[in-house]
Amino acid sequence: MATRKTILFVLTTVLSFALNGQNILIKGRVLDAEYLTPVPYAAVYIHNTPIGVVTDNVGEFSFEAPLSLKHETLVVARQKYEIQYLKLDEQLFSEMIVFMEPDNFAIRSKEFQDSLNAGSNKFASTVSKVADFIKDDWIPLGNPQTNKFDAGRIQTFPTYNPIEGLRLRAGVASNSRLSTNFFMSSYVAYGFGDHRWKYRGELTYSFDKKVYHENEFPKNKLALVYENDLYSPGEMHPRSPNNLLLITFRRSENEATYRNFAEVNYEREYKNGLAHTFWVRRSRLTPQGSLRFDYQLDNMGFNDKELVNSEAGVLVRYSFGEAYEQQKRRRKPIELTSPVFFLSHTVGAYVQFDKSHTYHRSELSAQKRFLLGNTGRLDAVGEVMKVWSRVPFPLLVYPNQRHRHHIENNAFFLNRALEFVADEQYTFRFTFVGDDLLLAKIPIMNQLQIRELISLRASYGRLSDINLPGNAELYDFPDISFEYDSVPYVEGTIGFTNLLGLLRVEYVHRFTYRHHPDALLGKIRVDVTL
Repeated sequence: MATRKTILFVLTTVLSFALNGQNILIKGRVLDAEYLTPVPYAAVYIHNTPIGVVTDNVGEFSFEAPLSLKHETLVVARQKYEIQYLKLDEQLFSEMIVFMEPDNFAIRSKEFQDSLNAGSNKFASTVSKVADFIKDDWIPLGNPQTNKFDAGRIQTFPTYNPIEGLRLRAGVASNSRLSTNFFMSSYVAYGFGDHRWKYRGELTYSFDKKVYHENEFPKNKLALVYENDLYSPGEMHPRSPNNLLLITFRRSENEATYRNFAEVNYEREYKNGLAHTFWVRRSRLTPQGSLRFDYQLDNMGFNDKELVNSEAGVLVRYSFGEAYEQQKRRRKPIELTSPVFFLSHTVGAYVQFDKSHTYHRSELSAQKRFLLGNTGRLDAVGEVMKVWSRVPFPLLVYPNQRHRHHIENNAFFLNRALEFVADEQYTFRFTFVGDDLLLAKIPIMNQLQIRELISLRASYGRLSDINLPGNAELYDFPDISFEYDSVPYVEGTIGFTNLLGLLRVEYVHRFTYRHHPDALLGKIRVDVTL
């Protein structure tokens, strides 16, 4: 009898410890209650305990907790949102979906400040509203709660450049209310200087259902694109969208082309920060203005009216800790200090002298933002580009062909678009923006959040003999094109940024190659900081 009691006691004790040692799995997603988009990096924990996790970059969380805590309260908290409290025992039978209400603290603070200033701050208030309107970039066509199409982009509606003069552009894009998987977008533009229409159309299928638009993180989409627009090989990366703002193609007068192309591409982003794009494209470049595709053959001069090329390529991007705040069409990055790497390779073919010639092009880019305590921040961008084959000059590499990402990696400003020709090129860009320096000590400047801006940019390259027009049957270089000599091209700027929340004003100075004909040695420039 005693033995039975002992065994029963031991079994009861072991079972009790086993039950107390059991864990429950708590998992789910955190979403913005207004936009239904993921809320990254929210704290999820059991009240009055250290047990919990932080949601990942798509708002998902998962952790285990002792079974004894199943009747406790789960807390979900993140900056800009109201804290959520949920009873765990009401949530454990399914994957949780937590909706977080924006606290609108910034909006309420601004309204309170405006009420204190009464009518004395009407101008600043008006400017702020205009800036917000421009930053939104898209206008709902119809009721904002039910519309299926948006008009935009507002930022590219009026622009000016020396080729088109005043350029007006209008576009439309569908949203998920039309379809959660199929999307369409297009724009049409007209230049009053060249009297030409330009346009672009894009059809996209997203393999994941989207909350509002096809570019929500993470992307997983297949797209068909057709575009007919202005293109400057010296001011745009071949794969950059034609979304330049305000004064575009600053240094491309008579050095740009008209380009129309058809493309199929597949783009995918992963939660771990990896992204890739595959594409196939066929393009036709037509020289503009005094730019010509002249060449010499058997001591005779000839001229091509267009350059046709086809290409297939892959681009791989890796960004540590990539995450976004997503509100309708806004996709605002949260993490800006993690390094970003780009690696791409393109295989192409062009037709010249009734023959098809193949070429290869490789690119590597690294971008990083450094926080310098209370002093400010430093953005650094470095790139290497290499064309491995013989190509005509529109297919060479130029300083302003670059992959843009979140940090400020602006262009070279004082060189002509096709001034430096190379098939192997290295570029570096450094931009410093102050935080708690001189302008922060001036009350009016500090109130307007205007900050110091200093930048330095350099490029250097080489041109192989196979790409010299005199040694191969290639297009003659434009008169303004030169090879690099023994020093890099260097320019720097000093000024201020965040004027009216939109603009940067700076003086740009050219340090090298000042002897080039018609070289622009220095200039005051104004640009947007969106």
